[in-house]
This record gives sequence, C-alpha cells and structure tokens, in this order.
Amino acid sequence: MELRRADELKVHMVNGEEVRELIGNVHFIQLSDRGDSVYVWTDRAMRYMTRDLIELFGSVRIVRGEATLRSSVGVYSAREKRAEMPQGVRIDRKGVTLTAQKGTYWVDDERAYVQGDVVLVDSTSRTTADVMTYFEREERAVAVGRVRVLSLDDNVTILGDSLIHYRTKGRTYVPAHPTLIQIDSASARGGDTLVVVSDRMEAHRDTADLFIAEGNVRIVRGDLASRCERSSLDRTNDLLTLQGDPVVWEGENQMTGDSIVAFLRGGELQRLDVIGRAMAVSRSDSALQNRFNQMTGREIVLSFSGRKLREIEVLRNATSLYYLYEDSAPNGVNRSSGDRIRMDFVDGRLDRITVLGGVEGTYAPESMVLGRENEFNLDGFRWIENRPTRALYTTALRSYD
Repeated sequence: MELRRADELKVHMVNGEEVRELIGNVHFIQLSDRGDSVYVWTDRAMRYMTRDLIELFGSVRIVRGEATLRSSVGVYSAREKRAEMPQGVRIDRKGVTLTAQKGTYWVDDERAYVQGDVVLVDSTSRTTADVMTYFEREERAVAVGRVRVLSLDDNVTILGDSLIHYRTKGRTYVPAHPTLIQIDSASARGGDTLVVVSDRMEAHRDTADLFIAEGNVRIVRGDLASRCERSSLDRTNDLLTLQGDPVVWEGENQMTGDSIVAFLRGGELQRLDVIGRAMAVSRSDSALQNRFNQMTGREIVLSFSGRKLREIEVLRNATSLYYLYEDSAPNGVNRSSGDRIRMDFVDGRLDRITVLGGVEGTYAPESMVLGRENEFNLDGFRWIENRPTRALYTTALRSYD
C-alpha cells in the first residue's frame, strides 16, 4: 500500500505496533498488474504497519476499476484487499447505485455484502431489502429479507422473502412467497390493482415482458380472479395463461378447464378461452343456493365489451343446463346439447340461447327439480368457494411496510 499524499504525518506505538496517523488530503494507492489497482482518499487515516490495515475517517472514497465506494468511516485491509464500511456505504458502478447502513467489499472477488436499509437502483428498477450480496462481474444481486422490487417504467412491484436479480439478462427470480402488484392509475374506474401471489416467481424483462408464477397461484384484478398451479403474464402481447387445474371467476361466473387463456387490451379483459374439459358455472338465484346454470364442452369462449359479458360460445360436445323462472318464481330446468351453443347477453344479462347442430333438449318441471337440484348437475360440475380477493394486496403490503 503506497502513500501518495498527506498534509501531516504522526507516528505512534500501540501495543508494540507502529501506527502512522495521516491527516488532511490523504491518498493511498495499491497497485496491481491485473488492472484492479485500488485508490483510496480520505480526510484522516490510521495506518497499522504490521497488519497493513488502514482505518479511514471523513469523506472516505475507494475506487477499484469502475466501482466507487463512499462512506464517512471505513477500514481497508491491504493484505486481504477488503474494505469495510460500518457506518453507511454507497457503491456506484456503471449505472448502478447500492446503498446500505453498512457493508463489506472484496476487491479481488468484485463482490459487495451490505446490510440494513439496502437500496439498489439501476436504470429500470429500484430494489430494497434487509441484506444483499452484489456480484459485479455478473451484475447479479442476491437479496434477503423484506425484498421489494419496483419497476420504474410500469409501476410493477414484486415482493418476496428473497430474490436473485440478473441486471444484464433482465431476469429476476423470487424463490419464496412472492407477490406481484401493479396499480393501474390510468384506469377509467380509478385504478384496478393487479395482484399475483404464488410460491415462486420469475420476471423476464429483456426481449420480452413476461412474468411466470408457479405453485398455488392466486390472481386478482377488478372483477377477475383466478387460481392455478402455473400462470404466465405476457405483457408484450397482453396474454394471461393459466395451467394446472385453473379456475377463473369473472363477476358471477366461474370457469374451469385444462387451461385458460385471457386476452387483454390495456389490462382490460377482452376474451377468455377455456380449453379442454371446459365448464362455465354461475349461480342461478341467490335465494336458491343449490341452483347453478352450467355449460360444458371441449372449449368455451367468453367475449366481453366495456367490462361486461357480451357472448358465450360453447364448442364441440356442447351442453347447457339452465334454470327457468316465470314472474321470478322457479319453473324447472332446461338441458340442451348440440355441436355448438351460443349465449348472447345484453348489459351483462342473458338475452338469447342458440343451439346449433345435432340439437337435443329436455325439460324437467319444477315438481321434479325442487330438492333434487344436485341430480341435474352436468358431469364435472363443481362450485369452488375460495375465490381470491384484494385482501391478498393489503396482506402483502402490511408485512413489508
């Protein structure tokens, strides 16, 4: 470690070790043939000659390559090429700024370990955590404890217990208890909050804009809610894909199938495709809890306009079960089947049912239906009560604020 400058030098002996006190415009250099020389500036320094250790005080600045460390107090070990900042640290490198209450930096490894109110900011995101390790060469951050990532361009926030972020690859992995939140303040309804909760999550923000959630996935946005084992939100093409026993609730309608794809436009639902063992269910009358209107087929397509259901089309092996009413009094149930069934809605209410190709139909009067509703349910019928709600949002934020 070579001293290049100091305004004043004092020499002390402490426990048999020579200690040089340097005061005013102190500047050290640790040269290296590998191109990773270390440059140190400070207002005052205590250099322990036997241990080759330097305590730094006031306007501490350490530069190695493209990385600059700043603090008010620091310790630099020339033997281990390690800097410790116990009272606040800031690290700047190639458009990345990392701050924390304290930290350690290893020169040879180009690695920083920081703790307490950690904040990592780059051109696209802001990450906060309790603890973080940052690897310069890979531009990789590993964060632990109350992790929060805010995407600066679209107001998407990801929360989690821990996180791995690759800056140059545009990839973020949240391996435990992630929550994704996006508040659409431009919505005509005053803001619909998108909430995605799962066991683990990935964000791909390089060439695509893709979020993947796996394990006990729950999604809520406005009147739309869903559960599944795996989902992917393609924000480039406005597609939400659900797989693994998916269930979708839209208003009073419940859809199940092998897979479900939601087509969005500006975050607003345009079409919902239910594929494979598709079934749509809605409660017929709130006063008659066991009566459900049902549709089933190989595929069901629901179309929306202005946030209201406009049309339902059931394709291939289409079957519908619809409860009838006369002057609001129950009047039996009608079952129809055909190659295709189409239901048209006006202002969100059923207006017309059309059955096409190989039409068959049966009607059961009220005297046969009352008290025996379960016997008329279509194959595969199930009504699922545990619909996700916006409480996911408030619960997640409460644990991080």
